[in-house]
Amino acid sequence: MKPSNFARHRLQAPLNLTALRAVTRAVCATALGVLLVAAEAQALPNDREQPVKVSADKLEANRSKNLSVYSGNVVISQGSLQIRADRVEVHGNAKGEINKVVATGAPAHFQQQVEESTSPVKARAKRIEFLVSSDALKLTGEALVDRDGNTLSAERIDYDLNSEQMQAQGQSEKKRVEMIWKPEAQTPVEPQAADNGQ
Repeated sequence: MKPSNFARHRLQAPLNLTALRAVTRAVCATALGVLLVAAEAQALPNDREQPVKVSADKLEANRSKNLSVYSGNVVISQGSLQIRADRVEVHGNAKGEINKVVATGAPAHFQQQVEESTSPVKARAKRIEFLVSSDALKLTGEALVDRDGNTLSAERIDYDLNSEQMQAQGQSEKKRVEMIWKPEAQTPVEPQAADNGQ
């Protein structure tokens, strides 16, 4: 097998350690810069590290089923996450971790700040299912999602909080999917002075 022209050239070229070190430093500096920018861009609230606070009129807990049912003016919060509903089921696993939260109400409310520099995502529906491990919401019954004043309403909305992907479905002609986008603020463009120097 014959080596390519590129490989032959590389094999015949003298090894310049100074140039190699300079390239290595440049690559490392660029990679470090990219990692730092990526870390700042993905900075999210540390909600999962915060304590879970629950208040309700009534609690029924079944430890063998890893299920707690709260009823009557329920408010659950953890960091920026807040759920308000008439009734909330908290489903856990054997390790005591919360897997799923099902909130019902007229309507039930959910909100969470997904990025530090933006306002929280707000959602409401007659039934809200929050899948904790995947940060996914399943909203059913007069569902509405509001992100910075942009709204989506439908009979059912599935919303992935991480990727911000949504799927919505209407129920009939009377209850169709409706989306309202508010225009982004435009920065005024100043007119440029005419070039009088001819």
